[in-house]
Amino acid sequence: RPFRNPHNSATKAAILGSAVGQNIKPGEIGMAHLGVLFLDELPHFPKSVLESLREPLQNHYFTISRLQAKITCPTNFMFIGAMNPCPCGNLLSLSKECRCNQKEINAYKTKISEPFWDRLDLFVQMQEGKQSTHRVNSLTLQDFILQAFLFQKQRGQTCLNSRLQGAELEKYCVLDSKTKETLEIACEKFGISKRGRDKILRVARTIADLDSSAKIQKEHLLESLSFRKI
Repeated sequence: RPFRNPHNSATKAAILGSAVGQNIKPGEIGMAHLGVLFLDELPHFPKSVLESLREPLQNHYFTISRLQAKITCPTNFMFIGAMNPCPCGNLLSLSKECRCNQKEINAYKTKISEPFWDRLDLFVQMQEGKQSTHRVNSLTLQDFILQAFLFQKQRGQTCLNSRLQGAELEKYCVLDSKTKETLEIACEKFGISKRGRDKILRVARTIADLDSSAKIQKEHLLESLSFRKI
């Protein structure tokens, strides 16, 4: 599987691709197809680059169009981004003092727009602490994921949970009345968009699959909500 890790100084053409006459060159998003695109220090990428990623993240393809050439590249990759909680990196530290003022922290966070955040499935906040003694090796984890995948396929799905849309989403992500009420209250309280709501359902469906549960239970939904950026 390809693993692409461009530097934050990469140009927009290098990330998206370029076309000069009939010479078309795919960018990092095209070369990451069926693999991983990892952007470290996410807020340091130009805003124009991050905003341009919204289409390939949503539609899983990107079109390069010029006067004499036009090509559509598949961009079905796993996107992973990493960033510090503040410019100095010590905001959540238990042993180091943050040197940033609130204005600097706000300016750092607002470099990434809400529509961009809305296209990501999972948000995990890392904190300092002792390493867990509970370890899972790769072979055990692979088997665990394979069982969840088979559990999903037995339902008759034609795509992965992350690609469920429209009627298929409603068919395979059914909630009972109390769980649905919890979701609606959370969406209203935290201002979660329709796109965000759908992602919560897809992640909850996957958590239920990992738990070998035919239905999405309330605890699966609550865990899914914990992975949203609120």
